[in-house]
Amino acid sequence: EVIHDGVLDYLEQNLTGVASEDLALVLIPGDLVDSGNSYYQWEEDFFQYSADLFGKVPVYPVLGNHETNTQYYFQYFHLPENGTDGYEEHWWWKDYGNVRFIGLDSNWPYDGDVQLEWLDGVLENSCQTDSIDFVFAELHHPYKSELWTPGESDFTGSVVAKMEAFSEACGKPSIHFFGHTHGYSRGQSRDHKHLWINVATAGGAIDYWGDWPQLDYDEFSVTEDDWGFVLVEVEAGDEPKFSVKRLSRGDGDVDLDNALIDSFSVSKTDYIITTPTTIYPVDLQVTPECVILRGSSFEIEEMHGASHWQVTETSGEYSDPIGEVWEQFENLYFNVDTQEGELITEEYMWGMPENTQLWWRVRYRDKELNWSDWSDEAAFSTGISPMGENLLENPGAEQGMSVWVIDQGICEAMLAGDCAGTNPNSGEYYFCVGGLCTESAVAIMHQDIDVTSYSDSIDLGVLEVSFGAMMSDWSGADLPEMRLRFLTLGGVEIGSTDYYEGPYTSWTFVGDNLEVPALTRIIRCELKGTRNEGTDNDSYFDDVFVKVGSQTLCEDVPANLNSISPQVTTLHSSPNPAIDEVAINLGTLSGDGLQVRVFDSAGRKVMPEVKIMSEKVIINRGNLSNGNYHVLIINQDGKSGRVSFVFE
Repeated sequence: EVIHDGVLDYLEQNLTGVASEDLALVLIPGDLVDSGNSYYQWEEDFFQYSADLFGKVPVYPVLGNHETNTQYYFQYFHLPENGTDGYEEHWWWKDYGNVRFIGLDSNWPYDGDVQLEWLDGVLENSCQTDSIDFVFAELHHPYKSELWTPGESDFTGSVVAKMEAFSEACGKPSIHFFGHTHGYSRGQSRDHKHLWINVATAGGAIDYWGDWPQLDYDEFSVTEDDWGFVLVEVEAGDEPKFSVKRLSRGDGDVDLDNALIDSFSVSKTDYIITTPTTIYPVDLQVTPECVILRGSSFEIEEMHGASHWQVTETSGEYSDPIGEVWEQFENLYFNVDTQEGELITEEYMWGMPENTQLWWRVRYRDKELNWSDWSDEAAFSTGISPMGENLLENPGAEQGMSVWVIDQGICEAMLAGDCAGTNPNSGEYYFCVGGLCTESAVAIMHQDIDVTSYSDSIDLGVLEVSFGAMMSDWSGADLPEMRLRFLTLGGVEIGSTDYYEGPYTSWTFVGDNLEVPALTRIIRCELKGTRNEGTDNDSYFDDVFVKVGSQTLCEDVPANLNSISPQVTTLHSSPNPAIDEVAINLGTLSGDGLQVRVFDSAGRKVMPEVKIMSEKVIINRGNLSNGNYHVLIINQDGKSGRVSFVFE
């Protein structure tokens, strides 16, 4: 279907219809058949249906895992024999016009240093060859995969790093096309003109949303669980550029006829982007829970592709910022654009320290991946947090496992480098929940906090809890998680938060603020580690905290670039936790022209069904998963209010 109703019909309707004139070549990044050693599948499933196209246009595939290194593959395709001696046709390169195409083998045992060293040489030559404007690589396995994280490959990560360095040093944009995961994804490297494109799936079973372990990666802007193909148009000349289109055939529920669901262009030229200006906060003191950074408007709003924000404790030093966010203009994930309606000229920074002098800066990117220079840095300071001291004892493993109760599996206090682990975020120790020296697949530990002294504030609904931790793992595969459970004195659970996840390869802050449910007398802080890859359970925690205090009112936070809001009002929602829908009382925010923005616990915008009424806003759960959500509501006068709630 993808060959005839897809590619050939598209050429007939949009170009000349003569494949040999319309197409220069076809790339297939692996898994041409389901079983490579089956002669029948090659004959009946592959060549029979593809002959009308592949008989007229050169085809350059690479090996996938389903080929199983079969000799049929090497018999049927004659690929350039310019790879490493002894590995002919496993990796190769081919020039066409102003593009160098590179084929790689990401399958074991070929995914090693021999191939990477060869790639270094090819990229160096590509840099020095004036006729080459772009480099397109294809290989089977993804480095990161939103639809199917178990299919990820560190080898591809090494390839990506080399292509990023090439594009940066040589001024030549690059792409790596891949497959393995059965769905389409399009992303980009943050600091380089390098594209990540999963071109699948042409005919295999789709990896649907919710079927497998999945993750919303910063690098990807669009992911769709569909059948389809990708068309790339390349221009040479004085202003080289390429354009990419995704043509969809739909999925198991919806048929589409080559529908254009994604498109973008990238030029070789590095166009100048106006440097943004820091607007707020500048030389001000703000509450640490109310750090909202705002930059100037982008020169052409429709071309604003991304913003990159950094906060530091040392003026001029941003190599290790205490706050950093890279935000795209779109993020199509789980069938919803979580960035729809989101302003990327502003950013809320979680987890800022109190009573601290800070500096911040921002840069903007257009949709063709050109970055501006960094803005001049601006100074601000944080005041006293309304939250009290950390109520946890031994929050960073400095006293070993003291005070913490192990409920399941192996939990360890680790020194830097113990059992091939990591370095602490601070101090000399960190927690490994799951174990490195001795391992367990799943581990859980907890610490109970007596909050009976706050009972009046809790039952009046005016006490907030702020909680979080620095989390990381080794490769992004294993899963550190944290949640709070709210108990009576007798140990009866009143409610709990969802788990807050931290599957990051470097120490990253994960946390939240929310109202303590009435009748709570014990807050249980629970840490969990789950092994998803290898033998070690690399679920790391450090600097865990739980604080309580009065609900936060944010003074002097601009609602937009032209007005100042005296405060962000704390709104009230019910029921909380909720099952299907939650009602938010508007109070003084009632009026016309309300904007309602909903975010999940990770700060990603979500798009539930929202019904705005005269005195309240109703949020229907729809497809939202269990967890904590934050709502920001702004009226036409620039006044705003916020509230957090839990769907369970």
